[in-house]
This record gives sequence, structure tokens and C-alpha cells, in this order.
Amino acid sequence: MVSDSNRLIAGRYQLLRELGRGGMGVVWEGHDTLLNRQVAIKEVLLPDGLPPGDRERQMVRTVREARTAAKLSHPSVVAIYDVVEDGGRPWVVMELLPYPSVEQVVATSGALPAREAAEVGRQVLSALKAAHAAGILHRDVKPSNILLSDDGRAVLTDFGIATAEGEASLTRTGMVTGSPSFLAPERVRADDAGPPSDLWSLGATLYACMVGRSPFERGEPMATLNALLNEEPDYRRIPPILHPILRGLLRKEPQDRVDAEEADRLLAAIIAAKPAYADQDVPERKQGTGPGRALLAAAATVVLVLTGGTVAYFRTASPAEGAPRTAQPAAASSPLPSAATPSVSPAATPSETPTVTRTPTRGRVAPALRAWKSGDGWTIKRPAGWRGARGETYTEWTRRDGDAHLGVQALYVNLDPNQIIRDSEERLEQSADQIVSRGRRTVEHQGTTAVEWEVSWTAAAAATAGTATDEGWATPGIRYRELRRAVAVGDTAYLLSWTVPEAQWKRNRPLMREVLTSFNVRA
Repeated sequence: MVSDSNRLIAGRYQLLRELGRGGMGVVWEGHDTLLNRQVAIKEVLLPDGLPPGDRERQMVRTVREARTAAKLSHPSVVAIYDVVEDGGRPWVVMELLPYPSVEQVVATSGALPAREAAEVGRQVLSALKAAHAAGILHRDVKPSNILLSDDGRAVLTDFGIATAEGEASLTRTGMVTGSPSFLAPERVRADDAGPPSDLWSLGATLYACMVGRSPFERGEPMATLNALLNEEPDYRRIPPILHPILRGLLRKEPQDRVDAEEADRLLAAIIAAKPAYADQDVPERKQGTGPGRALLAAAATVVLVLTGGTVAYFRTASPAEGAPRTAQPAAASSPLPSAATPSVSPAATPSETPTVTRTPTRGRVAPALRAWKSGDGWTIKRPAGWRGARGETYTEWTRRDGDAHLGVQALYVNLDPNQIIRDSEERLEQSADQIVSRGRRTVEHQGTTAVEWEVSWTAAAAATAGTATDEGWATPGIRYRELRRAVAVGDTAYLLSWTVPEAQWKRNRPLMREVLTSFNVRA
């Protein structure tokens, strides 16, 4: 289709460049020569050899799609400008949105923070309420059909299989449209499907914001549909504060699901929840978002989602300060999440048991180690007296003088230790100065092969960088030495990090080894 570039559609719309391609169409960046504005143009691809009757039905369906979506005027719904026929194919002219999608936010950089996921969910819910009030069902709510701006605006796209209630279906009898892992059970059973089916898909989408996939995805369509009909979601990796909304939306029977008003109330409660701290004496620090979002947003191409296809984007997050509490997502490629947005989900204070382990070093006595048990299934011995904080997927401890740091980050998308370390190197290059790599090596960790990277770096001044650094706890200008260890266990990978001022590296090395080797994932 590259040869179609600069082609004029319907004597008005100029094709500039292809933005994306899916199973049922191609999206182009275009120019409206009449109104002199940039637009997105969706070219609907019709299969070769399609009988004239089916071709006509597809044309009617495309016109209906445009007519359906054009009824809606809502900040979270992509605007439809026009629908035309050219070259025997339908073309839909839409608002051009320079935003990537939720799917790549998670796939590239890990889970959204609970509050941000709730914000996205609430905006999409508002769009669905407007659609439902107009008698329109979306029928394909999923992460790749939600675009995110860097200021938090979420836009629901691709009403390509939307239907108006009461309008006859144009699909073949028995044909199920939509993405299998995000379908509502009643649609799989071919029962009557109304607004609750879109709410189910919203619930599956919110779940995917946390773990990168639908709760029912099994890798094969029939296995996925069977899980959707007969299995319950696994909530062990979902922050507890999200459990009520997910359990309410993901009930098998539509009449048992929460309605839009109750869903909105539950999402609003997540957004308004206060962060919980265990160490109240920890001084408040300026929260940093890190450079990841801005850099990735700048690099992203303008995208629009296609029916049957996907396009997507970024996300960086940071751990909250305070004692370990609840999970805050960190970028899957981030070496050390930044000083973070506080977690919003309440959790029991973690059980810590002091040990009698003390390691003498050059006449000094190392601090006692305390065993800390995570609710996510791992344990570690951390130095007693260090201040802790926990986010949705990241846990950290900082020495009381603020110049030594221990971090444990859980990663659910990227499980390759070598790639995790490579991503870690790239991220550090963006947030620190005078980086000197001191070697990468393969080591054994609790019977599993792990990858270590030792590195020295100088903390950059946030004012110089123009943004907060990932190492939000570090003192600008201080030179640090750090060991990062990536290890994969089951369906989760972990990035462990130990950082101290370079001048203290040798005397802290025995303590570091004891701490890192103590990390264990319960079977």
C-alpha cells in the first residue's frame, strides 16, 4: 500500500503515509485538502473474490460504523468526520490522535499504577455510558482500542464492530466478532448482549492493565473461550484495591454485574484513596515520574487502532516512600523505579523477623538483617533500620542517611534476564551521569541462572536533566556503585539492586552478597 501514498481519495483526502495495518484495514495519516487539516483515514480492506452481495454488505456496514460513531460527541471517543467510497473500497475519515494505546503502555513498560488504571477505566466508562445512552454498543473494548495522551486523556477508538440496539446484524449467523479474550460470556454463548457486555470487556481491560493480558487469555482461541466461560480470574497479582471493581465487572452472568453507576463509584473510590505509610517519620520528598514517558511519547508514531489489529505505547512509574505496603508498577524496562506515586491499596503490615546474622567488616559491625516476607510470594533479608516503601510491583529500602538503597522489582511482561539487564543499562543512560560498566556475568541464584551487572554512576541533578531521575532517592553529584541482578522464576522475573556510595563499596560488599543471595521465591 506504500504506492498509494499521495493518492487523493474522493477528490479531497490526500494519503500521506501508512500508520498501521490490521486484519481488516489500513490506517493512513492524511490531509483534508478542503478544510486544510490533518486527519486519519481508515481504508477498509475487502477480501479478494468477495461476492458482490457480501461486498455490498461490507460497504453498508462501514457506513453504519461511521454513522454510529459520529452520533457520539465525547472527549473519550474518537471523532468521525466522513465516510467515502473510492476504488471500490470504503474509507473512514477520523480525528488524527497523536497518542499511543494502553496495550503498549503495559507491553513496553509494565503495569499501570492502580490509580492511573482507575482513571483510564473511568474515562472509558464515561464514553461507554454516552454510547449506551445513544443506544450504541461498542463490542470490542480492549487495551489496544484505548489511546492515552501524556496528560492522562484516554480515548476509546474503533467502533468498527459497534452496533446500534435494534439494528439488524450484518455479520453471518453464528459469527462472533471481537477479541476472544475480552469477550463477555453471553456473547460467546450467542445470548442477548447489551451494555453489560461492554462493562465485562472493560473489567478484562482493567485486569490487563495490571498483568499485560486478559485474565482468560490462554494462547489459543478455544482454550481462551473455555476459560472465559468456566474459569475465574486469578487475582494474586492484582493490587487488592482493584479487586472489588474487577470482581463486580467480571461476573459471568450479566444480571449479576455491577452497573455503570456502581462501577463509576468504585473507580472513583480508588482514585480518591489515601496512600498508607508505615514509617511516618520518613520526610516527604518530591515525587518524580522519570524520563520514560516523555522519551517514549516523543518517539512514538501517531497511531490509530484497527479492527483486528493492535498499536500501542509506554509507561513509567515509581515506588511510594514509606514502609512496604502495596504494589506500585514499575516500568518493565526500568532498572530502578523512581521515587514514586504512593500506593493506594491497603495491605497488612508485612511480617518481619529479626535474625541474629551480623557480618564483621574491618572492625565494623554490619547491621542485623531482618527477614521480610512479601505478599507476592518472595522473601529477602534486608538491613534492620532501613526505611522501606512498597509500590504495586516494586519494593525498596533506603538507609537512614539516604545514601544506600536496596530494591526488588517484579516484572510480568519481560522474563528474559539478559534483556532485563540490557533495558536496565539503557534506562540508566537516560537518568545518570558518568556511567562506567564494570561487567556483566551469569551467576546461580537459588538454583536458577541469573544475570548480574555491576556499574558505577553519578547521580544527575534533576534541574540539569529537566526531570526527576529514576534513582529518586540518590543525592545529586554523589558517585554510586551498584549491582543489579535479574532472575526469572516461573511466570515472573525480578530485578534486584544494591547501591551504595562508591567509597563504601568494598566494606559493604559482604553485606550486599548476604542480602541478595537471601532473596527467595516461595514455590
